[in-house]
Amino acid sequence: MNKQEILERLVELHDVRVEEEKAGNVRWLRPDYQVPRYGTAVGATTTEMDLRDAEVSEDEAPTIPWPSTVLEQIAALQRLVANSPVTVEQAASSFTGARREMVARHLETLALMGELRTTPDGRYQVAT
Repeated sequence: MNKQEILERLVELHDVRVEEEKAGNVRWLRPDYQVPRYGTAVGATTTEMDLRDAEVSEDEAPTIPWPSTVLEQIAALQRLVANSPVTVEQAASSFTGARREMVARHLETLALMGELRTTPDGRYQVAT
């Protein structure tokens, strides 16, 4: 196998992994080490289930606690935005204890990284 074939296979594998991760399936190389620090175990956690089923509504009080670490906060926002586009205010009000400034910073960071994009009406949505 030459270098070109290896590179082509690696790119194909990367594309498959990106699609799996968009669907919520993360394959950890060292789950016992990585999952507690950077993610969640295989299967949906309570927070993931809440985010999948949550409708952003101004009438309801948020029931999802704001995660304590930056990585968990960013992951929670990604899961929230995966359901439907949200404004900074909607995202912040979806979590108990979330500060608007921090939510805005995380959403902007995700947009700068190309994970999210803003719509003309100021909502954040998954970049396609």
